[in-house]
Amino acid sequence: MESIIYELRANDVKEDDIEFIMKRVKNRISEENIDAELQKLGYPKIFTVDYDQYNEYDDYDDYDSGNSSGYNGYNDDDEY
Repeated sequence: MESIIYELRANDVKEDDIEFIMKRVKNRISEENIDAELQKLGYPKIFTVDYDQYNEYDDYDDYDSGNSSGYNGYNDDDEY
């Protein structure tokens, strides 16, 4: 439980809100429940990520489009 409080403090959650959240989830502590309480108070999620919000290939498209020369970041005479 101390690590949860540490993370909340590190993410600038107010002390009063931390106390309120910990009381609300006291008997049902989970990452999802804490994030739900955070969102009710207007904070972003800290402990969970909604992967459905991301397109898994977005980063790959950006990387590939900028590297059309075939350069892989290594010189032929670099030692490995």
